Amino acid sequence: MEAARYRPNIVLDTGDGAGFGENDWVGRDLRVGEAVLRVMAPTPRCSVPTLEHGTLPRDTGALRIPARLNLVEPVPGMGPRPCAGVYAQVVTPGRVNAGDPFRLL
Repeated sequence: MEAARYRPNIVLDTGDGAGFGENDWVGRDLRVGEAVLRVMAPTPRCSVPTLEHGTLPRDTGALRIPARLNLVEPVPGMGPRPCAGVYAQVVTPGRVNAGDPFRLL
């Protein structure tokens, strides 16, 4: 799955090969560069990532893959949704540069 399809603000390389590990970060703080973010919830996905994006052609798998592998309830009472990525709130603003390390606090 190409990250650009999902319009992320930040992409982190966890290097662990496990998919959707970010689900376990909900409720935790994350330091990226100089910034601290609070992970709020998994990000439910609509059909927009399946559409053509710049040089990326249409790809219906962009929603099917999260629907098959990561159907979770992002917010209590919302019911299961295909999710990819997480929503995060800025706790401490700061500079974030490409390649900056990150760690869960």
